[in-house]
Amino acid sequence: MCSFGRVTDMMDDEHGALVEDKDIPYSVQLSLIKKRTERGMSPLQIARLMGLKKKDIQAIVTEHGWRAKREIEKLGKGRPPKPAEKTEFRTMELKRLAKEGYSRKEIASLLGIDRGYVDTLCRRYGIKTASQIEQVKRLYAKGWNQMKIAEHLGVSRQRINEIVKLHNLKKGDNP
Repeated sequence: MCSFGRVTDMMDDEHGALVEDKDIPYSVQLSLIKKRTERGMSPLQIARLMGLKKKDIQAIVTEHGWRAKREIEKLGKGRPPKPAEKTEFRTMELKRLAKEGYSRKEIASLLGIDRGYVDTLCRRYGIKTASQIEQVKRLYAKGWNQMKIAEHLGVSRQRINEIVKLHNLKKGDNP
């Protein structure tokens, strides 16, 4: 393996620019490359993102022995997870979170997936999630004030006030 300094010294216009030619400090670039590698990005993706050459990134990754998490964390017998297994896990988690009263927006955030994909899975598997009105009823019944509910749900206090008046909610009532 070659050292990063040697790789850098070998760089010229033909091979691309590395740390010295960038405005970002050496240590920051190394940490960015490491984090992106661990997240599963390929050297080509990292190179395009950082404006470097693929072989430069490959040399750095190889030199430091970094591996993508998806290469390390594999399901059963060393094979990568199948898409159906990922969807099955997500669906089980989605059902559990929906049962606990989370909204689709909150579920998407917790599972780290797109809100539209949560909607798709809910339609596909007939999963019902808590609506905003149900959440307001539940929280208001617990004694939360309108401002706290608004902050928790990420909406305006006026919206909470409308729901409270429209549904004639009282603090401490059963939802």
